[in-house]
Amino acid sequence: MELKERSSILKEKTDKSRSAGKFPLPAEIFLSALLGYFAAGTDLGGSGAPFCAAAAAVLPPIGGIAAFAGTMSALLLKKTINSFVTEIIAMPAIVTAKILLTYISGKKHSPVMSAVLSGAAYLICGIITVISFGSGYAPIPAVIFRSMISAAAAFLTEKTFSAAKNGTVFSHGNRISLSAVFVMALCMLCGINIGSMDLGRTAGAFISLAAAYRYGSGAAGTAAALTAFASGIASRTLLPPSPIMICSAMAAGIPDKGGKLSHALVFVGFGLSGTLMYGIPSDAAELLADMTAAAVIFCVLPEKIYRKAFAEELKHHAPVSVPITLFGEKLRFAAAAVSEIKESYEKAAEVLAEKERPADISRDVCEKVCSRCKSSAFCGENAEHRIENYFRPMETVTDKNGILTEKELHHALGHCPHKQALTEAFNSAYGKMLMEKRLADMSASMREITSEHLEGTEKMLSFLGGRTDIFPFCDERVSVRINGIISDAGAKDPHSALFSDRAGRVYIECFYEGMLNVSHEELTEMFSRAADRELAMPAAAVFGGITRLCFHEQECFSAEIGSAAANGREETGGDFGTVFHDGLGSVSIILSDGMGSGARAAVESCMTVSVIARMIKAGLGAEAAVKITNLLLLTKSPEECFSTIDLLTIDLFTGSAELIKLGAAQSFVKSCGTVKTVESRTAPVGMISPAEIDRRTFRLSDGDEVVMITDGICEECFPRIRELMLSMGVTARDCAERIISAAEDGKENNIFMQDDKTVYAVKLHKI
Repeated sequence: MELKERSSILKEKTDKSRSAGKFPLPAEIFLSALLGYFAAGTDLGGSGAPFCAAAAAVLPPIGGIAAFAGTMSALLLKKTINSFVTEIIAMPAIVTAKILLTYISGKKHSPVMSAVLSGAAYLICGIITVISFGSGYAPIPAVIFRSMISAAAAFLTEKTFSAAKNGTVFSHGNRISLSAVFVMALCMLCGINIGSMDLGRTAGAFISLAAAYRYGSGAAGTAAALTAFASGIASRTLLPPSPIMICSAMAAGIPDKGGKLSHALVFVGFGLSGTLMYGIPSDAAELLADMTAAAVIFCVLPEKIYRKAFAEELKHHAPVSVPITLFGEKLRFAAAAVSEIKESYEKAAEVLAEKERPADISRDVCEKVCSRCKSSAFCGENAEHRIENYFRPMETVTDKNGILTEKELHHALGHCPHKQALTEAFNSAYGKMLMEKRLADMSASMREITSEHLEGTEKMLSFLGGRTDIFPFCDERVSVRINGIISDAGAKDPHSALFSDRAGRVYIECFYEGMLNVSHEELTEMFSRAADRELAMPAAAVFGGITRLCFHEQECFSAEIGSAAANGREETGGDFGTVFHDGLGSVSIILSDGMGSGARAAVESCMTVSVIARMIKAGLGAEAAVKITNLLLLTKSPEECFSTIDLLTIDLFTGSAELIKLGAAQSFVKSCGTVKTVESRTAPVGMISPAEIDRRTFRLSDGDEVVMITDGICEECFPRIRELMLSMGVTARDCAERIISAAEDGKENNIFMQDDKTVYAVKLHKI
């Protein structure tokens, strides 16, 4: 519980630090000032004033002050301060009001509050300015209109910023706000010329081309249409040739294969053809210059630079196709069906077990022998008295010795003429009862194994079905490119896909037969160029002649892993462990201790680790792997065969960790500067059915550490383990080796210290 509380506190601190701001303070101040500078030059609403006031309402106080400074710089350069008195008064008033409201309420402003603050401040300041200058009532309608523009701009911008923080900026409900903010941003940039290039239209052309490359003609046409709308608002001379750019953007989204260059050539080529078909309008040269500049920037600039900030766009513009989603639902449906079958099977077994009549040897013998005896009426008071007083003691003797002789008959039956028949009947009934008991035990054991097998199948299907929820978005266009790349690399019948999770991280999964004619390093470079992401080296698994390669982006953490081991009394140690990556950004460490020591224990632990590792690498889930391993150990040998499981899995993107323990020795977790122990509450695998899975979750951060040990490490070493984990400068390998050294010290004089010892130390580092 304390470990979970520490993890939750760490998560809250991390979330607060992330929500504090995407940019460092100097960059935030500079960008805010730049926004104020550009807003002052926008003509939407009659002048840039409404946007300036909206910027002051949306940005945090320090950003509002920087935006005011940027606005003043623009007005001073243009020498138009006298025309913007309302704006000069409104912006400081908005910043002051926002500081006071934040201090009083202690809450952040909502989009509605920002809109009200911006519109009301602008309206009041505008009316005061009109009255002060004695301009009459004629300017009042213009002030009201511009205050509405300011309020709308603040509302839409605040809503878009809030959606961006929540990762839903490209959601269906935010598309109108996003489109409006996109148009406003281009309006601010339009009219700023660098040579013959209009900065706003060039930026719109670049975004349209990027949308065509990544998401196809529909998204490209939408971006180009919004660019045309913004260009027309900023300057009427930019509007006539806009259809040319819209058609060119849609045409650039048609090619399914090829790199950036082919899309850029189609974009520029259609633009040139369009100007010729349009009759070469007066602004054709400027339009082609903007489109060409955008194409050059698109080809030269790596996509990972700008796409990372809008990673969520992948999920809403390129969802997983219906067949894949349907496949996930079918797996979940199959898991539910298997679960119901398991419940029905267990209920039927319980009903049948209740109907079985338990064997009663004494009563059966009495009915078989005494019922035929003519003197039975004189033997005891009645049949029930004879069974309870004469036959029950003989049944106890038979159960104790395994056989009954005539000498062991009850003394009251010393003159019974059917002594031989009684002993034969008792021995026969007892033998039959033992056989039925063995069959019942075997049947019960088979029921438990079958039930766990069904449960393992259910866990496997549920895990596979849940993968579509974890990685719900697929970029089908890039998947086609990747499939072509790996096919050219020699893969036979390849099937590849590029997925992303809800955080926008990219993963690539490939299945193929045969051998590749390129190395994994070369393949990683080619996939990185196709996906415009820096991918890490893949994790590979081969089963049945089919190879599975999994790629993902560079993780946020690296795991430093050190291990050390020492054998006990036998030459062969009974402990076994391994480390592997699942290809989805997680690293797993498995440690198992077989029963006893020597070669037999080594076989048990090695089999346990091997089965679990292979099933997880195959993407079948840890729970199913544990269930299947338990069944294999239960049925592997008629003799007792079990081993412990310590399975640690760390997500190297987030630092979240999961520890599964079955009968294993306690582990040590250092988090938030303290060391906690995690003990197992379940039996080892191969001992009972079904296996109970003990799962613990916690979060690790930079410098945190986990130490896993087998039971050969005695309790006297635990203070040393804590000391090493809290020491600075001790590597994971040094930590493991020093723990083994401390555990081996003095083992010659202590038989309890002569067991196999294995230590795995895992230390997390921020990349």
